Amino acid sequence: MDARLLCFCLAASSALLWPRLPAWPWALLPLAMLLALLTMSGRWRGGVTALCLGLLWMQGSLLLRLGWLDELPADRAVTIEGTLLRQERAEPDFTRLLLRLDRLGTQRRWPAPLIQISAYRPLPAWPTGSHLILSVALKPAHGLANQAGWDGRRSLLGKGILATGSLRAVMAVIPAPSHWRDRWLGAAERAWQGLATAPLLRALVFGEQGEISREQWDLLRGAGLTHVIAISGQHIAIVAVIGWWLGGLFGLRAASLVACLLAVLYSALSGFAIATERALIMVLLWSLLRQLRRDWPGWRIWLWAFAALVLWDPWALWSAGFWLSFLAVALLLVAGLMWGRPNLWRIQWLMMLGLLPLQLMLFEGVAPLALLLNLLLLPLFALIIIPCGLVAGLLAPFWSGGAGLLFWLADALLGHVMQLLTWLDAGARLWWPLPAEGASLCIPLLLAFTAWRLPGGRWLLLPSVGLMGLALWPSPERVEISVLDVGQGLSVVISKGERAMIFDTGDRYPGGYNMADAVVLPRVRQRGVRVVDTLIVSHKDRDHAGNRAALLAALPVRRELSSHPFGPLTHPCVAGQAWRWSGVEVAVLWPPQGGWHGPSARNNNSCVLRLAGAGWSLLLPGDIEAPAERELVRRHGAGLASTVLISAHHGSRTSSTPAFVAAVSSDLVIHSAGFQNRWRFPRPEVVARFEAAGARQWVTGVVGEVRLTAGDKGLDIRVEREHGPWYRRGGAWWKPALWLE
Repeated sequence: MDARLLCFCLAASSALLWPRLPAWPWALLPLAMLLALLTMSGRWRGGVTALCLGLLWMQGSLLLRLGWLDELPADRAVTIEGTLLRQERAEPDFTRLLLRLDRLGTQRRWPAPLIQISAYRPLPAWPTGSHLILSVALKPAHGLANQAGWDGRRSLLGKGILATGSLRAVMAVIPAPSHWRDRWLGAAERAWQGLATAPLLRALVFGEQGEISREQWDLLRGAGLTHVIAISGQHIAIVAVIGWWLGGLFGLRAASLVACLLAVLYSALSGFAIATERALIMVLLWSLLRQLRRDWPGWRIWLWAFAALVLWDPWALWSAGFWLSFLAVALLLVAGLMWGRPNLWRIQWLMMLGLLPLQLMLFEGVAPLALLLNLLLLPLFALIIIPCGLVAGLLAPFWSGGAGLLFWLADALLGHVMQLLTWLDAGARLWWPLPAEGASLCIPLLLAFTAWRLPGGRWLLLPSVGLMGLALWPSPERVEISVLDVGQGLSVVISKGERAMIFDTGDRYPGGYNMADAVVLPRVRQRGVRVVDTLIVSHKDRDHAGNRAALLAALPVRRELSSHPFGPLTHPCVAGQAWRWSGVEVAVLWPPQGGWHGPSARNNNSCVLRLAGAGWSLLLPGDIEAPAERELVRRHGAGLASTVLISAHHGSRTSSTPAFVAAVSSDLVIHSAGFQNRWRFPRPEVVARFEAAGARQWVTGVVGEVRLTAGDKGLDIRVEREHGPWYRRGGAWWKPALWLE
């Protein structure tokens, strides 16, 4: 049974690596194998059958759930009907709605997908379960695609969200009767009203994380304590233990029943998050086994929970929390095999080492003090804070006085914990950003540690040392130009070794989300950059300059150039400036001395740079428009010719005039524009103009980051969405295809 479960789980997990989403004809292969195996006998029949079933389940589930995305209109609003599942207000004028889509236009959808709608306006608080009829601009789940930084599309899919959009109009609302969960949450809010850590209590008890500030999340992440605030298996386990203790007063059967009932109730209160579902399945299995008086090993329960959750929600495989929680439980089982009854110190060491590679790949950083802080603070959370919060949450609708007292105690302790973390972070950074490539070094180290501890495993030390050598082998230093996918905006990182130049910084949005933390800084760190020799901010617009202050605070910047006088240390960029950087000739072509005083002065005063290396050249025109382009052509003519052009003003119709396109005569044109942006950049007429000139074109919002590496024969090009598994691809990534196409 264990082998069959393992084969099913491995086959299902392989969907994360499929290069294409396979079309239905490919189902015939595992189906034929399955039918053949059912007529045969043999030792491996069960395992291979489980493999076939896992492949068929994932293929059928994904194709069934994704097919409706073909019906989404690309450039117009559509009317939808849906059931409200969650409403989060991040800012007074910004609300995010999570809906279960019932109808798209007039077509009913089954199975009903989840969609996320952003409303840039104040909205009333509707009860959970309300039926909404909205006019929205809807598009398939999309996220930024860069070699470094957060994978937004994977994150959305991990939550089961298949499309996102923006609200155009509220057409009708049929309010649902007040949902029992909303009433329960309202009672708890009245009980903790006025407490300093109310946002943390709201997340700890009900899984509602929208009110936690970015600063609080940063502190918890640096301490390795996010798992105790965001509802996880630990919370469900504590609730089950409380139920077991209460039910034990009336006998074994009552203990199992009460433990299961409280675990289900609390999971419902928390919205059935993925980590909650995993823990709930384990509790239900454990209770069932206790009732049947079966003594199953821990790994069998682990495999059953894995398989059950994949059957219940295939999108769980794309969730970072899913893998972190299951790997953490697997490491606990490994600790039991290694040491029998390990102490807390050994468990924490194994957890830190075992989760480190996955943490680096997912979050690109480490928390060096997490081990010590977990040893000190986990008992406090597990024995007092979490039980007080959970019991208070369960009591809130029935006994507000008792709930308020328990919330007060949890708040007092949480307040002291946050003060401690603030003090530690001020003295020594709790979170150390590191590139994801560090995982390639952590894996052989972990393998070596395991080989040393396991009996008969010393032979694994040799391949561990070999892998470590490969990870540390130096690569030749070359100039690399990264045109980053920053949505609707621009940021270009030119790097070589430990030094870099940065042209523009991307946008910064309400609520704290910004392209510095999401994209630019992870890319700089991944390249091993220690010093930014020159930061060029082309002009004042937010989608170019939004993260200027953040980059200056996070990185050592030797010089800043801009057409806008941001501060006393900002040097003006003026036509005629030139310097040599790491073998690259850099020249400022625009604006003229004293600036441009004609129409659209802000855009037309953008810094324009031309970089030239051995066999290649790059033109960075910022947001200049037709007047500045005409003047540049008049002044420089054929001197504008460049191998690569970042299109002016993201491909706006006010830029890329025929004369400018002819003068630059680029082979490669990159439009830095957001996916299905409301301005429809790059404009079709601009794309047609470059196409007629014979240029190859990319749009970062569609293809992701474009990396240009200087080689002996010019530039080597790598486009992010042309590589990787199917869900990271560009274009209609949800459409099935024959893998041989």
